[in-house]
Amino acid sequence: MNKQAFTLIELLVVIAIIGILAGFIIVSMGGAQGVANDARRKADINQLSKAVMIYKTNNPDTTLPIDPDGCTIGGTCSDNSIFGSASVLRDPNGSYYSYESADGVNFTITSRLSNANNYSFDSSTGLYSEDTLITTINGVCGTDNDTVTLSAPTNTCSTGTSSAITTDPNTVLLMHMDGTDNGTTFNDQTGKTVTRYGDTKTITATKKFGSASAYFDGNGDYLSLPSSADYSFGTGDFTIDFWVYLNSLNAQNTILDGRGVLSASPWVFNIFGTIGGGLANSFSWYDGSHHVTVGITPTTGQWYHVAVVRSSGVAKIYVNGISYFMASLPANYSNTGAIYVGRGFDSSAFYLNGYIDELRISKGIARWTSDFTPPNSQYYWWNWDCNGSGGGANSTCGANKYQ
Repeated sequence: MNKQAFTLIELLVVIAIIGILAGFIIVSMGGAQGVANDARRKADINQLSKAVMIYKTNNPDTTLPIDPDGCTIGGTCSDNSIFGSASVLRDPNGSYYSYESADGVNFTITSRLSNANNYSFDSSTGLYSEDTLITTINGVCGTDNDTVTLSAPTNTCSTGTSSAITTDPNTVLLMHMDGTDNGTTFNDQTGKTVTRYGDTKTITATKKFGSASAYFDGNGDYLSLPSSADYSFGTGDFTIDFWVYLNSLNAQNTILDGRGVLSASPWVFNIFGTIGGGLANSFSWYDGSHHVTVGITPTTGQWYHVAVVRSSGVAKIYVNGISYFMASLPANYSNTGAIYVGRGFDSSAFYLNGYIDELRISKGIARWTSDFTPPNSQYYWWNWDCNGSGGGANSTCGANKYQ
């Protein structure tokens, strides 16, 4: 009896070991299959992107399909001829790859890897990249698909009180310029009141991220925000960044004016057109003591990411992530006056003729100190604060990083 019982136990142990080894083999095979599928996905994205580039070369005067919200290649895209024979490519799981273009000039093609990250080609940079998505905490807090885009994400806390979206402590102004087509409502993520003037409106057809951008027609259109100590940088670090799309370069286009009054230590960012005086066709920063221009000639009809960054008294101006100006800029910016978007602070100032998207002012931080890749659609992340058992009382969960 004892010998038989011992043999049965041994048999059960052997069965358990076999089960564990089988599990290891299955996991290993699954991992190998995932690697193989990802290699195929990346090859497909490469082939699709090259197909579009060939199409553009053969049709230089033809605009690419505009699908700012994305479409499926071989499925919902309005014109699949731009992909040629590559339009038949499908993900190993049978789903479609996605194409997106906001302006008919630049485009992105994206797949989802086995680790749930996005793998994309961006024609504006010519780079392939993998986006590491956000990991939720406790498995219940965060955002749809663990991704935060520039439009307000959906809170997926399963219990407790839904949280508000907040900015990081350094962000003192953040305007996504989202809205409906021809909309008249503008908001600041940090809660400041935005006042609209003229015919300033949100436009959905020409935008960089989110649902829309702010359109200024160059004739009396602008936005203003009330006085705040947030705009007084002192001698500390700061970052001002935005996307701008120009319709005209015939005069001075004021993008952002923080002077309030000339007697205060001012700062203002312009794009000059053909007005001479060494300022023709240039991005320009002015602070009362320094008037510097960037050695790049902007053109109409395309988006530029522009950032003014001061770190330890040294300022850089980046255009599309490349530094075109660097100099000591020790000015004490003490202005606490109003902010004007799309024109200067006085009535004689030049108005912007174009679009602005994702305008942000950051105080006390230099977000970039060397050349960088301009932000993509997973750029700004938020803090989630979930009250209740879903994430614990007053615990921060989900996305919590700013770049």
